[in-house]
Amino acid sequence: MARTVFFSFHYQRDVMRVHVVKKHYVTKGNYTAAEYFDGSLEEKAKKDGQQVVKRLIDSGLVGSSVTCVLIGKETSTRHWIYYEILKSVALGMGVFGIRIHQIADPQQGKDTAGSSPFEFSAFGTKERDERLYPMIKYTSGWKEAPHLEAIGRSSAPYLPGAGGVILSNVFAVYDWVNNDGYNNFSKWVEAAASQARR
Repeated sequence: MARTVFFSFHYQRDVMRVHVVKKHYVTKGNYTAAEYFDGSLEEKAKKDGQQVVKRLIDSGLVGSSVTCVLIGKETSTRHWIYYEILKSVALGMGVFGIRIHQIADPQQGKDTAGSSPFEFSAFGTKERDERLYPMIKYTSGWKEAPHLEAIGRSSAPYLPGAGGVILSNVFAVYDWVNNDGYNNFSKWVEAAASQARR
């Protein structure tokens, strides 16, 4: 079954590695890449405003059933990556990550591993409130994520029924090189879709 996959990634550092993942399907034809390209969201936000970037991401997510977070050395430092992850959960999409640092960039070679943004993303609770609140862990501690609203517990079936949850305890992360992404990507997409009951 063809799936439309939204890719979340850090453009400046990882664009060549991202192309390896996004274009590998050309020889396989088993999924559709979402027509969304990151560009430089941080710079666009400075120029056009955060609401413009938010609308761009939201429109990119429309029609996608799975979000794939491509994790490089600095992915976890990018503000909009967290919005993309948490918004995907709020929409009940399948979500998973792939470590791409070992894919060789023609100019820079391989990179070093970075932290997974799932470790700094969560849905928390408040006393006497049944909703789940999107959270980001900053150096100063966990805080509610900007630009996002609380969701009902039924929005994302993979979130536990009680209490909060850090997303690294929910979503799978693979390594493109070590786990043979070329041959296994479509299986990872289907696993994420199945987890989300899509």
